[in-house]
Amino acid sequence: MSSFINDDDESSPTPPLTPAPQIEDESLQWHRFAKATMLGAALRLWAFVAVIVFAFGQQSLTDRDADDVWDFLANLGIIWLWRVLGILAGLGILATIGAAISWHFKRFAITQEGIQFKSGVFIKKHLHLRWDRIQSVDVTQQFLARLLKMGTVKVESAGGGDGLELGLLSRDQCEGLRQAILVAENQARLGETVRIGDWSGGGLSAAAREDSVYHLSPKRLLLSMVVSPSLLIGILSLAGTIALVVLESGTAALPLILVMAGALWNIVKAFSKKWDTSVFLAANGVRARAGLFSTTATTTPPGRVHAVEIYQPMWWRRFDWWILQVTVASSVLETEDDESAVILPVATREEALRMLWVLAPDLGVDEPDAFLRETLDGAGPSQLFVAAPRQSRFLDPFGWKRNAMTITRTAAVMRWGGLWRRSMKMVLHDHYQSLGLSAGPWEKRLGLANVKMRMVATTVGTEQTHLRLEDAQALLWEESRVGAQRRQVAEKESIEAWRARVGA
Repeated sequence: MSSFINDDDESSPTPPLTPAPQIEDESLQWHRFAKATMLGAALRLWAFVAVIVFAFGQQSLTDRDADDVWDFLANLGIIWLWRVLGILAGLGILATIGAAISWHFKRFAITQEGIQFKSGVFIKKHLHLRWDRIQSVDVTQQFLARLLKMGTVKVESAGGGDGLELGLLSRDQCEGLRQAILVAENQARLGETVRIGDWSGGGLSAAAREDSVYHLSPKRLLLSMVVSPSLLIGILSLAGTIALVVLESGTAALPLILVMAGALWNIVKAFSKKWDTSVFLAANGVRARAGLFSTTATTTPPGRVHAVEIYQPMWWRRFDWWILQVTVASSVLETEDDESAVILPVATREEALRMLWVLAPDLGVDEPDAFLRETLDGAGPSQLFVAAPRQSRFLDPFGWKRNAMTITRTAAVMRWGGLWRRSMKMVLHDHYQSLGLSAGPWEKRLGLANVKMRMVATTVGTEQTHLRLEDAQALLWEESRVGAQRRQVAEKESIEAWRARVGA
């Protein structure tokens, strides 16, 4: 048996192990968050109690008459009322004390290796986020924080790992800390010495300036919601509720009023989420910020975009407005609802195509302008597009003329039409996981099939339906061939090249 040990050189010293980076360093400058963080933790408890009381009241009104509930509360007496108030006050005091203790043990530090975060009283938690794992850095403001002119710096980790929420801090401190993290992350990625600047004063330097490329005006947002069917349904529901209140007793109509209040709240919530949507070209990607009561921001790195969809609801055709959303390999877009993937909620055609160029510079065709016009407005087969056959009208009577698919040098482009909306979807060759071909019983009888491109994240639909079986098979094999070639070339645009191209 051969030996891996050199017996002739027993005296040679064993090479020392590489020391692990020192995470716990007393010389680090630890920073605490603003004292208003304690107030937010206490208010979350009160919000939880309010939700329980509301749910209990709604269930009681459903099970019995409102007069019975009122009589029950009146018979409790003033003593029980004071007891309930005392319990609530005690819970509030305990919540405030717990929030103060939690705030005292929560702190963070910016080091040469990354960001360190410590928290916990009985169960200690120490996170170390390296610079090379940072995916995006954004500033968010919830309703209370916005009133106090404060915010939170949200640092997302690549691959869906543990991120960090650093806050509450003042608005200027949030902007300064975000800029310092971006600069340090860029220095670490380029192999330079990380220099931690003074971020406590806030402010953005000229090098970190962000160029605005899109802003949703209140007039356009309001008009887009006025012409949408959701507002019409809400008005009809409100009219029906008012009629029931007039015809019936107020007690019988109370559950309907609660349901109507929930519907109106959903409309207000959708309006507030899109309010003041602004998109900027930042150093690390496309940064979108929006919100009325609370402000949220997301950063989309262009190199991690897997698919792009531009679609137009039927009621926006006269205004030629479009919505642009993306599929990105990011923990934010994979775990939240589809609204988190929408970059442009209400955009003109020029704004949508401009953002498409920012995210995907090469469409893989010789005449991109003519190709985009055909993709957004065309119908039927052409030199590039393989369209759905006439027999597909039995399965898709409103959109079969527009349904088509093509494969370019860089992406698979799908054109889809329907009664309620029409869209174009662009799936990059080097980002899908597998290909599939499917056909239901009716599609088999009509000689049709569907081409499916499976992906890790599925915000953007990646299936072209109701194609002729022979065409679907040809497209499947062509995509397999072109996709394999594209993956071998691996011509991915670097973040530096992207900055130079878009002028960020």
